[in-house]
Amino acid sequence: MNRKKLYFLLILTVVFWGSSFAAVKLGAGKLSPVHFTFLRVTFASAIFSVILTGVSSEKKRIDKKDIPTIIYLGFMGIGGYFIVQYTALKYTTSVNASLLLGITPILLALHSCLVLEEKLEGLKIAGIAICFVGITLVITKGDISSFSFGKTIIGDALMILNAVMLAAFSLGAKKVLEKYDPFIIVAYINIAAMGMLVPVVFTSNFLSGASLIDNMEYIDIRAVLAALYLAGTCTVIGYYSWYSAIKEIGPVRTSVFNYINPFVASIASFAMFDEGITVFTVIGGISIIGGVALSSMGRSKSKIRHNVHIRGRVKTDESA
Repeated sequence: MNRKKLYFLLILTVVFWGSSFAAVKLGAGKLSPVHFTFLRVTFASAIFSVILTGVSSEKKRIDKKDIPTIIYLGFMGIGGYFIVQYTALKYTTSVNASLLLGITPILLALHSCLVLEEKLEGLKIAGIAICFVGITLVITKGDISSFSFGKTIIGDALMILNAVMLAAFSLGAKKVLEKYDPFIIVAYINIAAMGMLVPVVFTSNFLSGASLIDNMEYIDIRAVLAALYLAGTCTVIGYYSWYSAIKEIGPVRTSVFNYINPFVASIASFAMFDEGITVFTVIGGISIIGGVALSSMGRSKSKIRHNVHIRGRVKTDESA
């Protein structure tokens, strides 16, 4: 994919993801977070299934040995990911949750350095650091004291786990992305996640409260429209673009774009709910965009040699 097109899709994706907070706030209503998530995942699975009917059988065929990876990614990126996140939000503040989830690029960078023996250039390191400063300013509005531990330690620990899961979701797709089209992988991951959510959604438990069957009255037109928006933009377009980027530019550089989310979310909240934007939001937003730009300029060099199969022949590739 052309790099300009790829970066455009990435920016479009984080705009969708940033607006998702407002969409959930408008559409969820009395539905529990788990039930609303299931509604979104179900719609996304339906969209994926319809599109897959137009894909050749050969292209959408998955080796049986890759099914465990699909299930793993479905848990790490959608099913288990949202369960952990929603549980964490019961015990911690949204400020802490957003910042702690923002450590994902740092986790990926550390993984690249320690496990893959990949050397990160100064521009990429500086970009990550500037982004983190920007996201802190956007979320705290300059009041760093609002980022606190103590009573929120359980939720904070779960959000760190959530960041680890997001990093694992980004890294875990490397092998399957070398074999299959990103859209096929994202489609199967989402469908797998829907299957995982069924036991949670249709039973009474501490996550859902009651079975979705007992809460059908809360699924109104607003909830349906919001879930459809999230499914079509944030899941179908968003996840496809995300995995396409991971395949082309790697998980570390791709994950840095996620720092734009809080900036977009702040604008959406101001536009839809008249929530104020401070000078720190503006400064933080500029820092986020600047950090993403710096990180995109940096290039990484890997010491690992890996085999790339091209038309039945094996070629040695030293690039990361």
